[in-house]
Order: sequence, then structure tokens, then C-alpha cells
Amino acid sequence: MSSQIHEGYLLVDHRASPGLTPGEALSLGYHPSQVSEGQLLELKTNHCSHCGTIVLMNPLRTRDRSFCVYCNKYICDNCGIQSKMPDYVHKTYTQQLEEGLTFYSNLKEQ
Repeated sequence: MSSQIHEGYLLVDHRASPGLTPGEALSLGYHPSQVSEGQLLELKTNHCSHCGTIVLMNPLRTRDRSFCVYCNKYICDNCGIQSKMPDYVHKTYTQQLEEGLTFYSNLKEQ
């Protein structure tokens, strides 16, 4: 399965606005130069197949991205750290949802 299937797109347009302050930009995870006055930021996005969060594919990133070999997809940094833990059990977001729904259905039947 291609990892591009789960790609999205983010557009932050400050071409006609004062943009974000450096503090605001950093608090939102952007480099200040990307979202300052007059800037247009376009990023690919992906979703984490383990927790469902949106991952911004920032081209200024210098460290390696977390990638799951079982899912063949990018995962967020938090799930990348968890996947290296000795007691980690691999489950996709979809599997977790299905387990939760099954558990809830079983509770309702009792």
C-alpha cells in the first residue's frame, strides 16, 4: 500500500497579513521564517497510522522521521518513541478503534 494514499495538504497564507510573531510560530511548531509577514507556506501532511494525529511533513526538518515497517507508513514522533519501548505491542489506529467498538458493543449486550 502506498504511503501517499494518506497524504493531505496544509496552506498557511500570510501574503496579505502581518503573519505570526516568532513566539506564536514556535508555539505552533513552525519555524518563524515560514509564517512571517508576506509568507506562503505549503506543506504535505500525513496521518499517523498508530494514533491518527496529523503529521506535518516540514521540509526544514533535519532529523529522521519515524516510520513503521509493519504499516509501511510514517508515524508521529510520539508513536515513534513508544514503538522503541521493550513492551510495545504494534496496533494501528484502525485496530484500536475496532477493539474499542467491539468492547463497547459487548458492554451494551450484557
